Amino acid sequence: MAITLTDAAAAEIKKITTDQGMSDQAVLRVGIKGRNVHGFNYTLDLTEARHDDDVIFQSQGVTIVCDPMSLSSLDGTEINYRDDTAGRGFVFHNPNSVALPVNSAPPTPGANPPKETAAGDGPATATEFVSSIANKALEADINEKLRGIYDPEIPVNIYDLGLIYRIEISAEKDVVVDMTLTAPGCPVAGTMPPQVQQAVASVDGVKSAKVNLVWEPAWGKDRMSEVAKLQLGMF
Repeated sequence: MAITLTDAAAAEIKKITTDQGMSDQAVLRVGIKGRNVHGFNYTLDLTEARHDDDVIFQSQGVTIVCDPMSLSSLDGTEINYRDDTAGRGFVFHNPNSVALPVNSAPPTPGANPPKETAAGDGPATATEFVSSIANKALEADINEKLRGIYDPEIPVNIYDLGLIYRIEISAEKDVVVDMTLTAPGCPVAGTMPPQVQQAVASVDGVKSAKVNLVWEPAWGKDRMSEVAKLQLGMF
């Protein structure tokens, strides 16, 4: 058994990979994120990241990876791509998924499999899927820009120092950044956030930028990246 793609799904994945300028190392990551009364909630992602315990499949020229825990519920699943009057997006034909009657115990897996299940709280439609991939690329560009901003007291950039807590990108490419400083009394508390906001706003593709200076949770050395620790001789 395996996870497979229909011709239509494989063609759409290849198109998205090409349109987003991703390398030939990109893989389709498939997983499960909980379930509801209609069945499983699925996740889809195009990524170049692989994990040591990934289970790997090949289907229609596309490399598919799945974590071992999700595989037990995804084995035998076929992913299709639909573009018709009923909707446009990826759907899952999963023999292990069943709808749960309200206030009932989970039925035996494999009984009464649904005809089609959308991707749940994962990116179900092609538009959302592309947006998800595009936002990851934009976040990578933002991170790279933040690596050019340095703490005035520590010779490490603010990203590797762990001062960036959250980057949220809306569908309209409005970006919100939550950041902190090494201490509330840091002398750049009034100048650093505007500097970060200006840097983020200058990234191609960003419509607007907002920076929130937060103090919870408090910054600690455990938030530093391995690169920062190496630069500071902390190994």
